[in-house]
Amino acid sequence: MSKRFIPLGLLFFALSFVVGSCIDAPDFDFTPEISNPTVNSYQTVDLLGNPNVDSVVLSIRFRDGDGDLGVAANERADTVEKYKEWGNYQLTMLRRMPNGQFQEVPSLINQRLFFFPLKSDNKAGPLEGTLDFSQAFFATGFFEKAVVKFRIRIRDRALRVSNAVETDTLTINLPKPF
Repeated sequence: MSKRFIPLGLLFFALSFVVGSCIDAPDFDFTPEISNPTVNSYQTVDLLGNPNVDSVVLSIRFRDGDGDLGVAANERADTVEKYKEWGNYQLTMLRRMPNGQFQEVPSLINQRLFFFPLKSDNKAGPLEGTLDFSQAFFATGFFEKAVVKFRIRIRDRALRVSNAVETDTLTINLPKPF
């Protein structure tokens, strides 16, 4: 009985190899590309249980030809030299002003943002997926509801910068302008 299964097993492995060989790896550019930005806001509570925290989750689709996205914690020591003014995730908040125009909101929190490597084996090869980022916006007496949107870019370890995308608008708590 086992002799009968040997040819069937060989046939199965041969067919698996042929079918697997027919699947081509995607051919993406080595410069990261991002698309389909989405933004969601959830009302959460602060450490004292007060419902005055806007938790914002930003999601983007990404593609990268060599998969060198993300920076490990031990690689961040040279951020001043290598990454200069921003990390590998750039988040710019734009606030709608009374005249209807959007103006950049300076933020020290968002200056050096990093995400960890997206490939665990560090082998070069195409990579695509969704990257999520979350941030909390706290409300106090000096805050007010404001309409904002976000501009996002990423860059890989070779410092190739992606295109920029902007989210839809949403209303969150921000410091009152002076």
